[in-house]
Amino acid sequence: MRFAMPGFLADVIDRSSSLFGRPFDPGTSLAPPHGKYGTVHYGVMIPGLPEPYRFVNVIALIGQPKARLFANPHLVRTSPEDTANLLVGTATATPDHFRGYSVAAECDFQADGSRLRFGQDLTIVGKHPNFTLCREGHRFNLELTLTASDKVAHFARLAGGLYDHWSVLCQYRGQLELEGRKTDIGGLCTFEYARAAKVNLPFRFFTYQIINIDSCTQVLLTEVLGPLGLEAQRRVYVRGLNDHGAVYGRGFDFTVQEFESTVSITPNGHSMRLPKIFSWRVEDENGEEVIAIEGQSNGDFNYGMTAGYAGSYQYRGCFRGRPVEGTGYIEYIDLRGQ
Repeated sequence: MRFAMPGFLADVIDRSSSLFGRPFDPGTSLAPPHGKYGTVHYGVMIPGLPEPYRFVNVIALIGQPKARLFANPHLVRTSPEDTANLLVGTATATPDHFRGYSVAAECDFQADGSRLRFGQDLTIVGKHPNFTLCREGHRFNLELTLTASDKVAHFARLAGGLYDHWSVLCQYRGQLELEGRKTDIGGLCTFEYARAAKVNLPFRFFTYQIINIDSCTQVLLTEVLGPLGLEAQRRVYVRGLNDHGAVYGRGFDFTVQEFESTVSITPNGHSMRLPKIFSWRVEDENGEEVIAIEGQSNGDFNYGMTAGYAGSYQYRGCFRGRPVEGTGYIEYIDLRGQ
């Protein structure tokens, strides 16, 4: 059962809706944890890649959050503040795709976030609009150059600065390497940043999905639920290289028709059923369907998307009246009932 938060209350708690349609401010902070912010997230997600990759996600978390939905307490060796974790994932699921670090002993972060080094595993360098990512010396390596647009999706801006989270549409080019075999890639991706104060946000369910409709258009889905199924967020964002796009919530529906047969157990001892066959849709303000998607998981969910899973799916559907199909990206965490 789901309960919707009244609109006026949601707007008081989460002020992100006031930012819809505004260009990204290049002066926005990319700093690692500081002051009241005990946790910072950096992310790059790429859907729709050719086999065997299907997707790439680089998901870093510096400082373990108090929110159980996103925390990995099993990685803590000294303190939560000194613990970072990094996922460099793809459908090939290499053994070293996820690990934890001591921030003080193994990482190097510039105060403004312009250079981030996680052990000997990944370096992220740059400021808006240009970023580079490099991973070498592993079974799976990458070298990517991102050029960010000013098209931004604001997922959250909670009152009092408790939590901010945004995603900028980017064009990327670069190379993936798997066991010495190299593949050139290019297209649309997203660069993300989030920061959280040292408070426990009581979220219980989270899914985030990305599909690239074409070479210019990207669609994002988010659903976040709190205790008793309270809706914290249910939105679909549509944006393009030449269009700030719009945010839709009317008629939102994400439904799992069939789950994977085996229950997944996380390293922290949480169990969850991952989706196998599912659908989602949303309408515009006039009740016209914007997008409707039927998806089937590729069975490549990997742990490390904070305290949950990420993978890919094949989809067919309709976007603004025309058929679409391809490979989407999905993140999924479900702690309801635990």
